[in-house]
Amino acid sequence: MRPINEIIVHCTATPAGRPVTVQDINAWHVARGWSGIGYHRVIGINGERWQGRAIDKIGAHCEGHNTGTLGVVYAGGLKADGRTAADTRTSVQKQSLLDELLSLKKAYPGIVKISGHNEYAAKACPCFDASAEYDQYFEGGKLFQPILDVTLTRGMTGLAVEEWSDKLRLYRKKIGHPWPVVPTSIFDQNLEMVTRWFQSERKILVDGKVGPQTRDEMDRALKGESPFNALFDKAA
Repeated sequence: MRPINEIIVHCTATPAGRPVTVQDINAWHVARGWSGIGYHRVIGINGERWQGRAIDKIGAHCEGHNTGTLGVVYAGGLKADGRTAADTRTSVQKQSLLDELLSLKKAYPGIVKISGHNEYAAKACPCFDASAEYDQYFEGGKLFQPILDVTLTRGMTGLAVEEWSDKLRLYRKKIGHPWPVVPTSIFDQNLEMVTRWFQSERKILVDGKVGPQTRDEMDRALKGESPFNALFDKAA
């Protein structure tokens, strides 16, 4: 099981009272090039508590902060006009969200911090101050250290880049691609281009960066496994 020490709270950015299902969110995230729903738990408008992505799988819900976190989202976050950000949680949703957070804390004692998406990105989401509301239940405080994603991008050098180029070379050889990758420890334009090709092959977000999703897809590809599907691949 991966280390988890933080929960990041989100909203779906949909109008108050509009039903949102796990399948809806999954479709939205697939359209963005993700491996399906990026959140691990979903709170519906009537307080339902649903599973999204399997908890043992790294999420896709907060750039740079997916490796050691769980993503929990509630349906809502916009006023009825569909444009104005607002905390639209009903009393039932608020209780269900709190129950969910405390349940996750009990199941995963390493969780010491609750954060809102807006603490890591220039967004209104989740449209309330999650840290202020939930810090009383968690003991992270000033000692908390987030587990950050490790992402390779153009211009980087070193052993991690060399290992990635080796995996790209192995994959191209595995599928019989006629143009092998030249081993390199420099993430240059050529390596970025081949990375984009691999992402396109696996039908995931094509951005030329090597983050958690791309690494996971490479591991699966080298094992001969199909691309990860967040709703249907629940294996631990």
